[in-house]
Amino acid sequence: MTTATLPLPVPAPAGTRLLGEVLAWACPGAAVTHAALVRALEDADLDPGVARELAPRHAFTRACKRLSDQRIIRPVSEDATTVKFQFTHESREGDHFEYTVETMLTLDKQTGAVTCELPGLATLAQEELDRCIAARTGGDVTRVVQKLFERQADLFPIRPQGGCYFCPAVHAGFTDKVQDLLDRVGGRLLRFPVPAGTPEGDRSVTRAVADGLAAVVAEHRAAVESFGADTRDDTLRRAAEKIRVTKFKVRAYAEYLSGERDRLDRAVAAAEAELRAKVEALAAVPA
Repeated sequence: MTTATLPLPVPAPAGTRLLGEVLAWACPGAAVTHAALVRALEDADLDPGVARELAPRHAFTRACKRLSDQRIIRPVSEDATTVKFQFTHESREGDHFEYTVETMLTLDKQTGAVTCELPGLATLAQEELDRCIAARTGGDVTRVVQKLFERQADLFPIRPQGGCYFCPAVHAGFTDKVQDLLDRVGGRLLRFPVPAGTPEGDRSVTRAVADGLAAVVAEHRAAVESFGADTRDDTLRRAAEKIRVTKFKVRAYAEYLSGERDRLDRAVAAAEAELRAKVEALAAVPA
């Protein structure tokens, strides 16, 4: 039997220009307290506020798993500050199940306070929620990482299912900080540099960035289409700002887009025109 000899990897020439990196991260079995996660964010020179923002809403989802014995818990309404849940008791009578509304519970998304008409259940729910807020899972850490990238960098999915992204080279310094954070909380970040000048690499990056920006523009246009007479003025202003930011990104990432830029410029312009027309139409509706 002969043993095949594998070629040694050829190092990239010094000074090779990078388009960016392919990123993937994982937090298998990560378990860290909320205080430790905040401290890790601070030590990595990242915004600790993202950990606090996620606390009550996502922690309560986990708490519900412990509270769901013989009951069904479903969110029924939500506004800027609270979420209301219906607790429905499930029982079996012979060959069928019966369902009875047990209570309505309200969660304050900012403070994490729980209120309902059943004092005992309110106390139990608050204890479970406080326990889940104190403990952070790998899913929580992943949400923190996603929030950080949403605010300070751009990730472009390279597969429909997500989990693997292209990040432009301009964000390498920020990616270093995210890697530091994940190292501190027991996660890991895999980084695969993408050099410029390879036909398949250049083509794949163009497709990932163009498809990512096109998806964002499609979201803008769908949002504009849904606006109606009850749409608030601040919602319209935020929509205009989001479109403006996307227009800036199309210009900023022009080097990646090749022949796709013209198509994206037209799509963004169409979104702007649709928003302008919708605002004019809403203004013409009698109060």
